[in-house]
Order: sequence, then C-alpha cells, then structure tokens
Amino acid sequence: MSSVKSLQLLVSSPGNAVALTLVCLLTFGGCAPGACSAEGLFGPCEHCNVLIGTGTTLRVFGWTGGVVVPVTLELDDSRWELGAFRLATAQRFAYKDLPPAAHSADPYWGFTAMRRWQVLHRSRCKLYLGFGANYKTETDYLDGTRWNFAYLVAARFDLDTHGRLLELGIRHWSNAWIKQPNVGQNILTVSFAF
Repeated sequence: MSSVKSLQLLVSSPGNAVALTLVCLLTFGGCAPGACSAEGLFGPCEHCNVLIGTGTTLRVFGWTGGVVVPVTLELDDSRWELGAFRLATAQRFAYKDLPPAAHSADPYWGFTAMRRWQVLHRSRCKLYLGFGANYKTETDYLDGTRWNFAYLVAARFDLDTHGRLLELGIRHWSNAWIKQPNVGQNILTVSFAF
C-alpha cells in the first residue's frame, strides 16, 4: 500500500484526523530547533503560539457558505506555522457546468506547513506573509489535487502584554495549474491566542 493511500485511510474519519493533528502539533512543537525551552516536549514554549479560531470560505465576489475551524501552531516567534483546518460545511460556487446551488466542495480536512515573514510592525499591529504546502483530504471542483501550495496574508493585533492576540488571515490554497480544476480555496479566518 502506498504512503498516500495509508495517509488517506488514516485521516478518513474525523476522530483519526484530529488525533493525527494533535500528534503532529506536539511532535513538531517539541522538535522545533530553538523554539521550545529545555524542559522537554511538554514544557512551556517561550517562542510559540497556539491559535484557535473560526472562519469562512469565499470567492472574489462572494461567500461560498463554508464554515472553517482553524487550529495553528506557530513556532520560533511566528516564523513557522503548522495548521489543521476543518472545513465543516459544504461549499457552493457556480463553476463551469455546475449550477449555482451545486456543491463545489464537500466538508474535508486541510493541513498546512508554511514559512511566515513579518513585513510590518507598528505598535501593537504586525503584518505577515506566508508561503508553504497544503494537504487536503478531498479533491473537488475547486482543486484537482490533494497537495497544493499555501499562501497567507495576516494582520495580527496584540491585545495585551500577556501574549493574548487576535489574527485576521486570508489564505489561498492552489495547485498552480498543475492539474485542472484549479479554482483554488480561499479562506478568511479570525484566530485568538490566549
């Protein structure tokens, strides 16, 4: 059995996908060079954030009706990001021969790993750009491949001096025309770190 088939079977049920996400977050959080303290895998992480939020899916000129639940782990002062995204509802988008009310994407899981760059820092606001890879558990009318490129533009606001923050992010997952269809997945998220 190929490793791709094994991964598909592993994340085919929501419970397995959640367990895999938690294992990945804990493993990568503990193994990031210079990101965690010397207290071990489960010790406090001085230079990382776990963000939990909500979001929606959209197209350039409208909403597509998808509800998104993102959980991201940022390492090394937000230079690296590992994320799990549950697209919890079906999306509707008129694409080529599909009628406007047809499902363009059913619910699925998406996982990302990306490098983030802070491009602006003003008082309590920071602007980030990110680029990396994305894996989707389903192919659909938006993307013809499971592996995609991941892009991010995010504005972060420090809420206080205790590490609480709010981040507004726009993400795009696309296969860069490697295989049709390639409409791409657009996600708008609001996430919090406590």
